[in-house]
Amino acid sequence: MHMRIRNPLLCAVLAFAISACALGPRPTLVADIPVNDAGIVAILDRFANADNAEFTATYRITVNYGNLETTASVAQQQGERSVTIGEIRYLVETGSTRTCELANSTCVNGLDDTKVSDVQITHQFWSRATEQRLRIDAGRNIGPAEQYVAVFANTTVDCVSVPVVGGTKVYCVTADGVLAHYAGPDLLIELTSYTDDVDRELFSIGGT
Repeated sequence: MHMRIRNPLLCAVLAFAISACALGPRPTLVADIPVNDAGIVAILDRFANADNAEFTATYRITVNYGNLETTASVAQQQGERSVTIGEIRYLVETGSTRTCELANSTCVNGLDDTKVSDVQITHQFWSRATEQRLRIDAGRNIGPAEQYVAVFANTTVDCVSVPVVGGTKVYCVTADGVLAHYAGPDLLIELTSYTDDVDRELFSIGGT
């Protein structure tokens, strides 16, 4: 359903993600504005569990403007995290963070989201970044949100559709707080596989 960075929200997300530390207290991209819609609150509450989840997930990501498509994977275990978007791998390990290019097996310190700016997401797309999208949309909705249950990648997830100017945005999240589906006019993120097993190969820079 649903590269140039002309979206003010995306620019704010990228600026925050590049400057923020990946370890320590959970940061927020915008002040937590009170949300009164029960359906949206339920999904936000789910996202709050993401930091403690242990899992491996894969995604298909489509940028609707330009019809750009790529794949992504996320693995997390005991505070360590691997996020791979196309050929870029972000590693959050004990005491360090790295951005790696799988094509040449090289890494630099820190988490550089400009490497994936063409697909309009950050390394936090699977949790915090999409949670903040939803929080912002909660302040822009033009009608009550609709909450429902769906199945993606053989996983039952909670969803909410939020009517905003220009259309409806859909957010779905697993019980663990991991993004399962986002559909908006700009972008489509679809969960393609999900397991509680952690694929440790995703923590290397020689694998995919």
